[in-house]
Amino acid sequence: MGRTFKRLQTQFYRISLRTEKDSQTLALVPDLDHAQLIERLLRENYGLRPGEKIVLTPTTLRPAKSDDKGVEWVG
Repeated sequence: MGRTFKRLQTQFYRISLRTEKDSQTLALVPDLDHAQLIERLLRENYGLRPGEKIVLTPTTLRPAKSDDKGVEWVG
């Protein structure tokens, strides 16, 4: 019996905590509305130190293949 697996989408939104020297990914979110909500909540409730900021950027996890059908069959 075969299983159907759906591939992850390629476009995500990265929420990062950035300083002058470092950048740390806090979340990868597939939906823009949820990403903006999480970013806003972090800005309002996370105790940012001087020089720190929360940044939302679109990112690609993997390059899209031309023959990619979005579903892998594993038997």
